[in-house]
Amino acid sequence: MKYQIAKALLQLLWLLLLSPRLVLSRVLVQEPMPVAGPRPGCPSMCGDINIPYPFGIGDGCSKNKGFAISCNNSYNPARAFIGRGFEVKDITLATGEMRVFTGVAHICYNSSNTISSIDSWKYDFTGSSFLISSARNEFTGVGCNTVALLTGEDMEDDGRYLSGCITTCASLGDAADDVNCTGNGCCQTATPEGLDTVTVGWNTLATNTAWNYSSCSTAFLAEKGWYNFSLNHLDGTGETSFHKQLGIRTVPLVLDWAMKKDGACLSANSTRVHVRNGLWYRCKCSDGYAGNPYVVGGCENIDECKLLKSDPETYGKQYHLPSGSKCVDTDGSYEVKCNFGRIGSECRLVFSATVAAVPATLVASLLLVLLRKEHKRRMRSGFFDKNGGQIMKSMNMNTFTELELENITNHYDTPIGKGAFGKVYRGTTHENLRVAVKRSIVEGMKPSHDHDLVNEIAIQFQVSHANLVRLIGCCLETDVPMLVFEYVSNGSLYNVLHCGSTPRALPLSARLDIAIGSAKALAYMHSHGGRSLVHGDVKTGNILLGDNLTPKVSDFGSSKLESIARHANWCVMGDMSYIDPVYIKTGRFTQKSDVYSFGVVLLELITRKTARYGNNNSLPVDFVKSCKEDGNGRMMYDRDIISSDGDAHSPRYVECLDQIGMLAVRCLREDKDERPSMAEVVEELIQLKFRARSATSCKTN
Repeated sequence: MKYQIAKALLQLLWLLLLSPRLVLSRVLVQEPMPVAGPRPGCPSMCGDINIPYPFGIGDGCSKNKGFAISCNNSYNPARAFIGRGFEVKDITLATGEMRVFTGVAHICYNSSNTISSIDSWKYDFTGSSFLISSARNEFTGVGCNTVALLTGEDMEDDGRYLSGCITTCASLGDAADDVNCTGNGCCQTATPEGLDTVTVGWNTLATNTAWNYSSCSTAFLAEKGWYNFSLNHLDGTGETSFHKQLGIRTVPLVLDWAMKKDGACLSANSTRVHVRNGLWYRCKCSDGYAGNPYVVGGCENIDECKLLKSDPETYGKQYHLPSGSKCVDTDGSYEVKCNFGRIGSECRLVFSATVAAVPATLVASLLLVLLRKEHKRRMRSGFFDKNGGQIMKSMNMNTFTELELENITNHYDTPIGKGAFGKVYRGTTHENLRVAVKRSIVEGMKPSHDHDLVNEIAIQFQVSHANLVRLIGCCLETDVPMLVFEYVSNGSLYNVLHCGSTPRALPLSARLDIAIGSAKALAYMHSHGGRSLVHGDVKTGNILLGDNLTPKVSDFGSSKLESIARHANWCVMGDMSYIDPVYIKTGRFTQKSDVYSFGVVLLELITRKTARYGNNNSLPVDFVKSCKEDGNGRMMYDRDIISSDGDAHSPRYVECLDQIGMLAVRCLREDKDERPSMAEVVEELIQLKFRARSATSCKTN
């Protein structure tokens, strides 16, 4: 028997000697047996940081070594660290989260292709109970002409992940308005679930053309909402550079932590919550209890009555206590006991006589009406302030109340139009002025920032031109402001050209007048007071015709300052039949994009065809093709123009139509730099109008 035991031990020894990698691997990954709770005397604080179990400081104080906290008392106050040296900011048991301080990656250039310093940053929690929270963190890159990269590894299936974001800015001033980090000096992107290792680095193959005004770029993974972009984060050098300002104790990172599946929650009145595909778990106190579910007796009864008494406004929303009742605390809950003379779940009064209920009902009804009126008054006042009411008053803009607009429109009984964002109703003011009131279709459809809405209304109010629909005033007492415009009597150019069983006669002179007036309005917008505006939705449906067919360009809901529209962060909501193909390719909308749309309008005027006609044919494409093949578009002209003023003028009118068609073709050129400006379009149309009325030829020299 002794011989067999010795032989078995010898075989086992040889197996261990022949398998050193196996032994080493087991030693590295084997953790000590988890303890049932912290030993007595374990510290619960490290400096200002609370350290709750399963975390702990010292031997036997944490659930296992993965939750061990190192407290460095050489600092004042002391600082807590975990894992590979990450400093702990705070620990939250209820959500299973820990916030730690992390560093940042940077890259600096001293020429367009010479890197003066570079540093990446790795967040490595391999083999631990921690994952980088995808819901609570986001990746951020700051700089000009920057490609920041984010690579990661998945703890469950050893998957790989690669992402990143790109920033560009032609100058520091160009990036000043990118407060949302959309790529103009600052970019942000989300991270996937399940990553335990992430590296922040750089694409070093590209050259940096912005090095002379933004030499350093910074990237980091941080808690959502922590970072706010500022222009001075781009132009620092040396010790003033942004990554130097941040250091290693500024950027917070949120980690998710959990327990392996083969564990239990120690406290009574606690439950397990399975996470990470059911392979891990967290503990939570049951409803009505609060505390630490990871220690025996950690989940204690919540005294709801005490909380209600200490802060009724806050806890009254969570724990309902009707009027005329008292609260009685119970284990894990509370009871409501009605006072004498009250019954039911809401502790309503009991009267001895039914007659007493009549005046009480009347008083209650009156009170309810008054409360509703007061509630609505406060809502209107709140909307007025939120929508910039005081700013509008300081600009001497007419402001209408919601009740006034209901009376003006006779409760919105006469709709005269409908667009992407609202309906338009006809109305009459007390001064017998006919107006058009634009009202939102759906509450909440508004710009993402309230100050953007105030600025757009202010710009519309300041723009004044004979061929632009005038903004008379607005109502700011609704969630989305209602706008009041002057009323234009003859409808849209689209309806005049294309609708009705009997088309309205439009001689060449009238069509030229409409084209000239509309072009003047757009030229005025493009050069308004040194602040260039673009319209964004030029089409025959947005050109209204007043008395004597005077054109008035409408629908400024799409208008923007050109400095904003040039960047790829403005979504144009226009008709695709009129949208500039260059904008579709680049995402940048310029004045020449309006010129393209106006070119389509010119073609509709001379052909009386819609932008999409026949079997979904494109009017711009077919007209340009006709000019290339036949030298002109005469096969597509509206024959009524030539015959409207008699045959004597037909040859000259055809020449004028040729010139208008060629002008339209120039407006439609693919290279936007080859398109004329709206001011040039106005000048050419005026010259054509003069030639059309005189006996001279319309042909240019």
